Amino acid sequence: MKIIQVITLSEPIGGAQMVLYNNTKALVTKGHKVTVIVGQKGSLSDKLQAIKVPVIHLSSLQREINPFTDYKCYKEMKALLQQEAPDIVISHSSKAGILCRLACHTKKIRNIFTIHGWSFTPGVKSSRRKLYLALEKLMGKFSDRMIAVSGFDKQLAIKHNICNPERIKVIYNGSPDYLETTKPKKHNVKAIKLLMTARFSFQKDHKTLFKAIQQLRDLNFEVDLVGNGDLFEETKMLAKEMDINHLVTFHGERNDIPRFLNEADAFVLTSRFEGLPLSICEAMSVGLPVIASNVGGISEMVKDDYNGYLIPKENETVLAQKLASIIKDKEKRQQLGANARATYLSTFSIDRMATTTEQYLQQILNEK
Repeated sequence: MKIIQVITLSEPIGGAQMVLYNNTKALVTKGHKVTVIVGQKGSLSDKLQAIKVPVIHLSSLQREINPFTDYKCYKEMKALLQQEAPDIVISHSSKAGILCRLACHTKKIRNIFTIHGWSFTPGVKSSRRKLYLALEKLMGKFSDRMIAVSGFDKQLAIKHNICNPERIKVIYNGSPDYLETTKPKKHNVKAIKLLMTARFSFQKDHKTLFKAIQQLRDLNFEVDLVGNGDLFEETKMLAKEMDINHLVTFHGERNDIPRFLNEADAFVLTSRFEGLPLSICEAMSVGLPVIASNVGGISEMVKDDYNGYLIPKENETVLAQKLASIIKDKEKRQQLGANARATYLSTFSIDRMATTTEQYLQQILNEK
């Protein structure tokens, strides 16, 4: 198959970018030709070019809404699609999804929109929710098919009549197997290591984690925070104000995530809303128990008291209780971690994601 994938941002490297990269790499390995269109040069385009995947930088593809620039991008997208003549196009992210689907519809090229969590999902600020819901209802008419990264997102689409449910397929995100590609774990014998890899934004609710940490001062643990974002400096100041900065280390953006995962004892993710977090797939690949907010598709990954714990969002009391259990009980940590590894192998591997995607694309192209 000749496939084009389209995404707005090349950086920062988040879940959508890594899913696109992982899927592209696997599809190329399976013998398909994949080209990626992205809004600007950055980490994603560098990673793709390193594995010899053609990348087209379309500078008019920008995140901000600008009628003039967006119309220019739509015209350039149509010209590119005509020139490249793909069998099928897969778009990721809201802006790329809108412009790409319109261009594909005009050129009669089959297209799939990948839902990495709806922009109108519960937890998103209400003003944005209404706008994006109206846009996605309109764009549903221009979508041949959709891939939802979680059953939660598919049900949300059905609830809001985005498109015919038969045109949406759930394909879970997949992560590389970091346990096999890194050195053996080196546990810190002095303190239990908790890890959270997430950008610093409204979505990722670091404040709730900090409130829980305040309740656990007497326990022997430390927290590694990996990521960057608009609220990075503000969050560092918050840790000082809450007098927990001696327990928390801010590592910023890193490209050695597997090392952090393999040195950790448990993984934490506090969120206000989610699709299906790739960070949890990655944590499960190395056998980490996961303590995460029960939002979006997380309940399809984390089974309470089996491979981790689900926490009501913005609830520091329950979070503190579950973290205390993980910190104190080594046997429980190991049991939950082993189950997390088993969950990854059965459901959240790259091979499973890529094979399911490949079969879905072939199914669509075989239809009249």
